[in-house]
Amino acid sequence: MADVTVQNLAAFTGLNDTKAAAATTQAFLNDGNTFLEFLNGNASARTLTITQNPTEKQGFGTITPAALTVTIPGSGTNGGLCKVGRFPTGRFNDASNKVNYTIDNVTSLTVSAISLTPVA
Repeated sequence: MADVTVQNLAAFTGLNDTKAAAATTQAFLNDGNTFLEFLNGNASARTLTITQNPTEKQGFGTITPAALTVTIPGSGTNGGLCKVGRFPTGRFNDASNKVNYTIDNVTSLTVSAISLTPVA
């Protein structure tokens, strides 16, 4: 599994992010201010599945939520551009502070992970 390198978007600046070829299983370091941007050059939509963590709720015990799924549009819809996130750390981070996800088909699909630096 290849990690996606997180790029920072600082306040009052621009970012010409670099997208990398997507893999069927990936992860990225998550600070709670990070989102993913996909660009699908294929006409067919893709399915993104993001792992969520179990949580403890008083009176209910352990609740294991279903994985979160998002449809990444094909190239004919919005040029295949799709942004997903941000990801609250308690809900999505694993023990290594990473969000893990899978994609059903990565043909002509690229991805970048972008962290929004909080404004002071």
